[in-house]
Amino acid sequence: MIKYYNQLERVAKLILILSLAVMAIINIANVVSRYLLSTSLAYTEELVTNLFVYNTFIGASVAARKGAHLGMPIIYDRLNEKNQRWMMFGVALLSAALFLVLLRFGFTMARDQFNFGQRTPALGLPAWIFGAAIPIGGLFMAAAFLVGGYETLKGKR
Repeated sequence: MIKYYNQLERVAKLILILSLAVMAIINIANVVSRYLLSTSLAYTEELVTNLFVYNTFIGASVAARKGAHLGMPIIYDRLNEKNQRWMMFGVALLSAALFLVLLRFGFTMARDQFNFGQRTPALGLPAWIFGAAIPIGGLFMAAAFLVGGYETLKGKR
């Protein structure tokens, strides 16, 4: 499982690099257009905002595996090493459960967007393409917390 997740994480990092590059190019093009042509590219805000949602989930999943999210170590610091690992494993399980719930409700939202034929306002793209960021992000996050929790429990992190 870890081997497959490592491959998935590499893909996630590649997606982050490419989408951030696309977002930067689009924003630069919009700024240049505003100053040279005195007009804004209307679709850029919609595209960049929706790519940002994908990037937030994918980037957070990379951090989740490493335990890089903020925490409150008040109780954690008072535990011995064995109990710290068990506590982090429990937190990882609870976090994974939360993101599986998010996956479920996000899937329902994206499915409804698909079924109702909703479109984005500026580009007219199917709204489910961007709505899918919620269940996809939930899946990435749940997997990251499960792998990170397992690695913590086994003392690999």
